[in-house]
Amino acid sequence: MPIYEYYCTTCDTIYQFLMRGNRKSQDLSCPKCNTSDLERIMSQFSTTSSKSTSDEDMASDMADINENDPKSMARAVRKMADEMGEDLGPELEHALGRLENGEDPEKIEQELEEMGFGEEGIGAAPSPARDPGLY
Repeated sequence: MPIYEYYCTTCDTIYQFLMRGNRKSQDLSCPKCNTSDLERIMSQFSTTSSKSTSDEDMASDMADINENDPKSMARAVRKMADEMGEDLGPELEHALGRLENGEDPEKIEQELEEMGFGEEGIGAAPSPARDPGLY
């Protein structure tokens, strides 16, 4: 039986719903505030990859990274994103291109943090809460 995730904009929370039988998304309501204005979102586990990669394989790949070589770092990030089916977005793609061109990783990281990437802080949007329940 499929489990779908829905985001409640009122509560800023993501909930998981078990969709069994003839249950439809329009029948759902937020478990906390009871609104029916929920947005279905992509589950963290919804993406698939044509490659089968174990945790051991990924750890082995990460062990081969030369932290002093920006190109090596960029290759590793791209490979991991590809294997996980992640879209990096234009800002991170640009940053990886700069790494591949040999620019200073610390300078790139500082600029990304100023744009709101990385640790939550100034300029970073907080993530919505995740309710652990299954409804």
